[in-house]
Amino acid sequence: MKSTNDATEARSDYPDAGGEPCVYLSFDDGPNPLCTPAILDVLAQHRTPATFCVIGASRRPSRSVS
Repeated sequence: MKSTNDATEARSDYPDAGGEPCVYLSFDDGPNPLCTPAILDVLAQHRTPATFCVIGASRRPSRSVS
């Protein structure tokens, strides 16, 4: 496993968004009642679609972020 501190270049195996700026973001161990609402707010402000993949064992019984 490499740390992002060791990264010297970036590449994607996914097609880009037709030349538009594109970011793929991944974070683990969510949803988190402290962080997830803030992330959702920023995504909504910028009208940015997102896909969240949640592992069932990591899901917490919080209706506000799930």
